[in-house]
Amino acid sequence: MSTGMWSLPASNKIFFTFFLSIMFVAIGLGFLNYYERTGFSSQKTIRYYCGDKEEELDTPLSAEENRAKLEEGLFFPKSYRELLEVTHTHIFSIPVVVFILSRILAMTHTREGLKITIYSVSFMGIILNLAAPWLIRYVSPHFVITFTISNILLILSFGAYIFIPLYEMWFKIDHSAA
Repeated sequence: MSTGMWSLPASNKIFFTFFLSIMFVAIGLGFLNYYERTGFSSQKTIRYYCGDKEEELDTPLSAEENRAKLEEGLFFPKSYRELLEVTHTHIFSIPVVVFILSRILAMTHTREGLKITIYSVSFMGIILNLAAPWLIRYVSPHFVITFTISNILLILSFGAYIFIPLYEMWFKIDHSAA
């Protein structure tokens, strides 16, 4: 008797597909939110966490640059309390999402080594993602690369968490049943 996600009843496959689809949208919205704040730009990420520097405020701007700055608004450095609130929320929510997704991945016939790699990549992505704002704000703006690395790790791991089970449920053929 062969087990695997391809052998699940249709109702379970539909449930998992809906859940994974919603997770895909939620993750996409998270990255859209990050893009809206930073434009995936290192300079805008630093500005978001460290605020506007005095020398930047004193530099004369062209009319177009001035208009763009006015639209964006003035950025103040993120306070300890602001970072603490965001970290507190994310340190609970991201691991719970990863735990649920990892349990679904665990039901697949993916090789153990690949599963361990995906779990490790997502763990490193979470740690770096939680640490990045603190490192940028209180250590050095050069730690902005930590956000980039964490986002790459999270995109790769979330992609695996979502698409491996979907592939196995709907496209993998059970050759042992023949």
